Amino acid sequence: MTRIAHIANMYGPKSGGLRTTMNELSLQYAKSGHTVLLIVPGKKDSYESNGAVSRVTVAAPQIPFSGGYRMIVKPKKVIGKLQDFRPDILEISDRTTLLTAARWARSRGIPTTFFAHERVDGIVRSFARHLPFQGTLVRQWNRKTRDSVGRIVATTNFAAEEFEQLGLKVDHSPKAKLVSVPLGVDLEKFDPRIREVENKAFAYFPDNYIFACTRLSKEKDPLFLLEIAQELKTRGILTPLVIAGSGPLESKMKQVIKRDDLNVLLLGFVSDRNALSHLMAGATTFLAVGPIETFGLAALETLASGTPVICRSEAAISEIICEESGRALTRSASDWADAIVEFNGLDREETRTNARARAEKFTWKETADQLLRFYRWDVAS
Repeated sequence: MTRIAHIANMYGPKSGGLRTTMNELSLQYAKSGHTVLLIVPGKKDSYESNGAVSRVTVAAPQIPFSGGYRMIVKPKKVIGKLQDFRPDILEISDRTTLLTAARWARSRGIPTTFFAHERVDGIVRSFARHLPFQGTLVRQWNRKTRDSVGRIVATTNFAAEEFEQLGLKVDHSPKAKLVSVPLGVDLEKFDPRIREVENKAFAYFPDNYIFACTRLSKEKDPLFLLEIAQELKTRGILTPLVIAGSGPLESKMKQVIKRDDLNVLLLGFVSDRNALSHLMAGATTFLAVGPIETFGLAALETLASGTPVICRSEAAISEIICEESGRALTRSASDWADAIVEFNGLDREETRTNARARAEKFTWKETADQLLRFYRWDVAS
């Protein structure tokens, strides 16, 4: 039995991929007989335990203009919790304040694995476009991350690129500094057949709609969704665009939708995963507009639900889809509208089968098994 701790920042009640990854991996580890501790920021200190998986919440302030995300500013509190837990393995989903805990663990011989959930260059371009010496800042930040941890997990080639620029090479050996491990999807929860079950929460929905599920913040480029909606309106295409998600740009998007009379419905954040799977399974197409996604769990969940995905060609989800299950395009509303029309004209059962088949290649069990193989080597070494 291995004791695995996973610490994270930029975490909140509306976290998407990070929250899902931590929860799903901890469940898989527990099924394999391991003990897991999750440490995350929250409104106040708390502790909860569910068998082999425990969660410690550390009181942390909200990050301004982030839509509720929090950051632990006192990493010593995290280190104290880790000392009590005595982990054999430390997983880190943060490259800011919690790197202190990573260095503490390495100094005590505890193997550390960092998950590259985002790319620094993309974050800097989104929020500090006019900052001088961006390249230097990004390289220094990535070097600090590289030197603070024992292993870096990149879920796609896109996620690995900024570390390859530092001279690392992706390898599948447990000895490697940079490894590639794709994330997974819950194939039971996200299933095309769920559309056949009545969903009272969205009983008013039209039979045909386009769907997007994203955080409404600058780095996700949600305003591009409204450009696509405008293009569809210009072409006389009446299929509505339904968007699940919330964030700092939500009020601005509401203003644009009202001003331009766009056929767009903003649902806000959908916390019910069953309701979300209904929405994904019932859509004709899914739009993944984020340009800096290092994986794209929502898009993969949509594929598992049997819905084709249209994504940005520069983002990681372009590595996940295939010709039969989606399209990877540049930021052109016209091209995206063309792809929507194309998929609407295809046999829906065929596209549903193709999308599902692609998603079935990615499971959380396989993700956890790959990581546990590394951890067995770490502990033995």
